[in-house]
Amino acid sequence: MLSTLRIRHIGVIDDATLGFGPGFTALTGETGAGKTMIVTGLTMLLGGRLDRGRAGTAGTVDGTLVLDGHDELVAALDELGAEDEAGEVLVVRRVTRDGRSRAQIGGVPVPIGTLARLVGSAVTVHGQSDQARLREPEQQREALDRFAQDTVGPPLQRHRELWARRQELQTRVEELESLVAERDRRGAQLRTALERLEEVDPQEGEDEQLRAQLDRLNHAVDLRGAAEQASVLLLGQDEGPAAGALLDLAIEQVRTASGTDRELSEPLERLESLRLELSDVAAELSRYADGIDASPGSVEQANERLHEVTTLLRDLGPSLGGADTIGELLEASRGAAADLDRFDGAESELTRVQGQMGALQEALDQAASDLSAARREAADRLARAVETELVHLEMPQASLAVDVSEQPARAHGCDRVVFLLAPHPGADHLPVATAASGGELSRVMLALEVALGSSREDRTAAPVFVFDEIDAGIGGRAALAVGQRLQRLAEHAQVIVVTHLPQVAAHASTHLQIVKHSEGGETSSTVETLDEQGRIRELARMLSGETSELALAHARELLQDSASEGAP
Repeated sequence: MLSTLRIRHIGVIDDATLGFGPGFTALTGETGAGKTMIVTGLTMLLGGRLDRGRAGTAGTVDGTLVLDGHDELVAALDELGAEDEAGEVLVVRRVTRDGRSRAQIGGVPVPIGTLARLVGSAVTVHGQSDQARLREPEQQREALDRFAQDTVGPPLQRHRELWARRQELQTRVEELESLVAERDRRGAQLRTALERLEEVDPQEGEDEQLRAQLDRLNHAVDLRGAAEQASVLLLGQDEGPAAGALLDLAIEQVRTASGTDRELSEPLERLESLRLELSDVAAELSRYADGIDASPGSVEQANERLHEVTTLLRDLGPSLGGADTIGELLEASRGAAADLDRFDGAESELTRVQGQMGALQEALDQAASDLSAARREAADRLARAVETELVHLEMPQASLAVDVSEQPARAHGCDRVVFLLAPHPGADHLPVATAASGGELSRVMLALEVALGSSREDRTAAPVFVFDEIDAGIGGRAALAVGQRLQRLAEHAQVIVVTHLPQVAAHASTHLQIVKHSEGGETSSTVETLDEQGRIRELARMLSGETSELALAHARELLQDSASEGAP
């Protein structure tokens, strides 16, 4: 429900706050008072544009929406991080003269498209040129589905679930078909690569190790000589000087002196440890020198293995993802083996999934058939319900047909729904948007909304309908009938109507008057909530243009009659 609306600096409205009741609210006022600006403000909350000429320095609209019952809207606002207060959310739209626009919902800035989507889920504006439900087949199908929720809802839900499952299977079929095609293209190549890898059996990092080994073999003579010479310098050979012999002399001297001064015990231990380490290093150098194989056969063997490994890398690297080292090649081979496993199981799984698709398609076709049957049955009921309402709206000879025809399948079924109207006997049934005049179109739209409202079980999340001069082009008994049907619609929804007919305004539970003020050559408007006496005066003005006793009596009688009539 829309509880309040504040409009600032839009057209002739400088600053006005409107409080709406839960049922039927009528907006009236003299020509040029700014009634259209109220609808413009409401339209701005739905993401509509504002003509630059109608904005002051900055035009702003604030609207307060009551969230009770609107679970989807509450969930969407929660996802946005919007704040509500006592179950109400503040919606703000600001447009500057230079055309810039800003919107907020619950204190969170949002794009205009998001504003339209969220607020539009709760508020519908019907203008003379904007009867969306009567112009778009998609909207007409949704209207039919809402009207027959009890009978259409279950098969529709069933169809949506099967459709979603079918989409999942179709996606899986496409993935498997891609795998089968990949297997046919790359499977043999990958198997050949893996077989050759197994035959050569390269080891992790073997290419780097072989290069290091060849570098050592090519310098074997120099390496052996350096190791042998270092060993001789450490331990000595024959009578030549050696570090070991000199260290032995130093140890003997310190050992002798330590008998006199025990402080030399620690240096002695370190020298003896150093002597043992020197012997170990010399022995290791000697073993290294003895172990160097400088034979031509060793070099040739290492070169042959390196050639085999590098050739393998050159041949298989591109086909296995562009590997540059043996390590990368081995890693790629593990991925190739996993791909082969997937390839091997793809065809059998594809056959299985295609079988599931076939069975699911049969179930989906049956669900679509059941859904179409439910819609055709509901279409006749909706047509009769709207025709009944049209009788009350002074269109007793009008005939409405709700045509359900086949179209390509989608999530909501295979049905295209079109509302067709014959406004009088002998006329062809044509789409309502072309078959009806402006006044007739408004009444057909109202009849549809009343029929839909009467079928709605959930009264908590009642929608908000804004009608902009729905009574244009009618008068007399038809105007009275429109007021009665709006009153009935207000039993199931919040109804806000801009009207110039007293027969319509008299049926409202809340009456707001847009009052025009002229001062200093400038015109501005405010909004007043009328009490009973104020309503009588305004209805009298609307009836005769003045508030004479006769007009007041007539207005009083009209108000009393509307209160006692209710909706038939």
